[in-house]
Amino acid sequence: MSSSTLCALLQLLPAMLSKVQRISLFLALVALCAITLYLTHLASSPVSHLAASMSVTHVVLFQFKKEVSPEAVRNLSTRMLGLKDKCLHPLTQKPYILSSSGGVDMSIEGIQNGMTHAFVVNFASKEDRDYYVQKDPMHQDFVKSAGEVVEKAQVVDFINGEL
Repeated sequence: MSSSTLCALLQLLPAMLSKVQRISLFLALVALCAITLYLTHLASSPVSHLAASMSVTHVVLFQFKKEVSPEAVRNLSTRMLGLKDKCLHPLTQKPYILSSSGGVDMSIEGIQNGMTHAFVVNFASKEDRDYYVQKDPMHQDFVKSAGEVVEKAQVVDFINGEL
């Protein structure tokens, strides 16, 4: 419905509706327009959380330095998992990491190549992952401090389902 059609209808309303009914109808139309704009924005947003098929999984493996205490390893691991709540999207200022999990290796295969801890971080989009890796100040601080206790790190990222 065009805005001119809507205006024409609104001009006919005074004769048919009371003032309270006209105001209620007007507010309902404004709300409907706002919802439509919001849904249009979500559908066109490059960081849309609705696009689960484009989500990115970020896998991080750590080998800690031999001289590092178990307490320091636990501390870094806890901080790694805590990034989920501390990393904030630059526009919304809300956490943007969808999920984060990790822990001590317990594989029986024996092909860890020295890696002792694994973490999996999920993002809604490549853009969110890129911001995390390249610009997020909380992540940047974490990476700098990790160098004190991490001997070697490996990172693999993939788009879920893209083979």
